[in-house]
Amino acid sequence: MIGSPANRLFCLVLLLLVIPAAVCGAPVTRTLSTAEPGADEVFTVSLSIEDMALGGVVETLPGGYAFAGTEHPDDRVLVRGQQVAFAVMNDTAVTYSVRAPASGSGDITGTWEDFLAESDGLIAASHVAVDGIETSAESAGVGPTASPAQQAASPFAVLAAVAGLTLAGWWGGRR
Repeated sequence: MIGSPANRLFCLVLLLLVIPAAVCGAPVTRTLSTAEPGADEVFTVSLSIEDMALGGVVETLPGGYAFAGTEHPDDRVLVRGQQVAFAVMNDTAVTYSVRAPASGSGDITGTWEDFLAESDGLIAASHVAVDGIETSAESAGVGPTASPAQQAASPFAVLAAVAGLTLAGWWGGRR
């Protein structure tokens, strides 16, 4: 059994390794000009990018929604079906347009990858619904998607787990 000082040292090292990862947020966040576009309306999606010198972002649009353009350089954009990929080179923002269908709802989801930092992650989903009317995923031809809470765990959950380990180590050392 590990003695009390070793437990405390282990917990301290664990805290120093986990907390910085939990505190720093995702380097890419998404903002919509509207979450309830009108039928066939074009709306804007803005991606805010922090501290990514070289990487990429892949956005997946819900069924029926279509990529309508961007001012990002053409040689750094790739569109395949419902997915739009952007190469990022010291960019702080990427803005693109999406055309809404006549009706339908769903989530815009995304992933990012920082090639130099060798890290990647998910961008929290953004829900859109034409005229605010929800449609079933099955009728739109789109499978069920995970909620943002299911896609990325909250940093508070990690902090709670670390606090639990600390308390367990402290109580274990007192016996």
